[in-house]
Amino acid sequence: MRRRSSLLARVTGAILLTTATIGSAAVLLSEWIVEGQRHQDLLRRAELVAATQADALSGPVWELDNRSAQRMIEALTGRDSAIRSITVFETDRDVPLAEIGVDDEEDAERITVERPIVLHGREGRVQTVGTLRIAYSTAEVRQATLDALVPVVGLLVLSLLGAMAVLGLTLNRMVLRPLRLLTQLASAMARGDYGARMDTGRTDEIGVLAEGFNRMAATVQDHTSTLESRVRERTEALAATNRAIMDSINYAQLIQSAILPSADTLSAGLTEHFVLWRPRDVVSGDFYVCREVPDGYVVAVADCTGHGVPGAFMTMTASAMLNNALDLLGASDPAAVLAAVDRKVRAALHQEGEARNGAECFDNGLDLALCHIRPAEGRLVYAGARIPLLIVTDDGVTELRGDRRSLGYRPAWQSAGRCGAESSFTNHGILLRPGQTFILGTDGLADQSGGERGRSFGRARLRDMLRQGGTGPLDRLKSELESSLDRFQSGREQRDDITLFGFRVRLTDAAAVPQPGSGRRAA
Repeated sequence: MRRRSSLLARVTGAILLTTATIGSAAVLLSEWIVEGQRHQDLLRRAELVAATQADALSGPVWELDNRSAQRMIEALTGRDSAIRSITVFETDRDVPLAEIGVDDEEDAERITVERPIVLHGREGRVQTVGTLRIAYSTAEVRQATLDALVPVVGLLVLSLLGAMAVLGLTLNRMVLRPLRLLTQLASAMARGDYGARMDTGRTDEIGVLAEGFNRMAATVQDHTSTLESRVRERTEALAATNRAIMDSINYAQLIQSAILPSADTLSAGLTEHFVLWRPRDVVSGDFYVCREVPDGYVVAVADCTGHGVPGAFMTMTASAMLNNALDLLGASDPAAVLAAVDRKVRAALHQEGEARNGAECFDNGLDLALCHIRPAEGRLVYAGARIPLLIVTDDGVTELRGDRRSLGYRPAWQSAGRCGAESSFTNHGILLRPGQTFILGTDGLADQSGGERGRSFGRARLRDMLRQGGTGPLDRLKSELESSLDRFQSGREQRDDITLFGFRVRLTDAAAVPQPGSGRRAA
């Protein structure tokens, strides 16, 4: 998150920096000018003092009276504190006639002035008898400069503070306060208050900004009102459409439920049974069958292509074709029934014959397991297309696998030009004994993802649960399966339709036990 900065602080900082820079430059320039003036004043004073003192020393130097000369320069040093040294030389001699120096602890700059000592005779004769050298310290120049600049700097600082205060108040009243108000109004608009407006009484840039904001707010309010009205209209239309669609789907569910066997039909030929049927959507792509035939019962479970409405269409088609095949061929040869359903589905979906192009060759169908139960003979005949039959006894779980191809789909080995193909399936005969539990189910349960790692429920988990509870009451087995599935799914979306059909066959006392035979194939 970016840290907010005050506009007033930024403007004040910019003014302070600019003023400080200009003020510093002005102070430095003033210092240079004042120091130069003080330096010139000191130099003129030194020259004047040197000229006056040189005239006064002409007599003692001519007479070589070093005592008098020494007293004179000492007196001069006492009168002028800026003098640091005075030296008096005779003409053509390097040894000073008189000399005095003042201890100077400060390392100050010095200026030196020399004047000739001239003796004026009675007859107007002028003779140079020596030289006077005076050294002045410039320390007082620096001090005088600082003393002159202190009032200037103070005045500059006071002016700066006053200007910043006046400018801050003016900036806050004329700029910052309207901007804060504009920010508050913009926040109100963001919260949905589109009636926010600013006062447009000013004619400067802030007034232009206020007018622009008011126009924008009015436009947003108008567009929002229009958009909300359209959204309400579209929402109502979508709600009506959704209600119509859901009414149609719910009615389709009633129609689909009508093709499923009733509880009375299931109880008539089966000792016990349970059905775990969970469509992924309202309608399902799975269906199950239990119908009476002259020599027993037929039990079937099918998994059609897709789920939801497309899957439900397939279930209606496949169910009608299965019942038609049973009516025409009977139930004694389940493998032949599967082959007939295979041909009928491919014919109904135009998956036979030469395809003019790839788009016209559908690839839809179903997996189907079909059991013909003959209670009087104590025998069950099973044929399956990719749906196995699980047999649970006290000895464990036995799996009879169906043929590894589905019904209606184009085989992988078929050329791209032909969509039809003949197929054959295998019958499996099973002797019926008391205590057997038969399970038919689609792959929706095994493929459901869940758990901590999101893996599938798996066939091994299902077999373990059947091994533990498959010989007990089937209603309790169904409850355990549902509870385990709910815990495993743990709120995850259901991936596919789930169908699990478990049943036990009601045997007659006169049931004949046939000899086990080998499976046979039917075309």
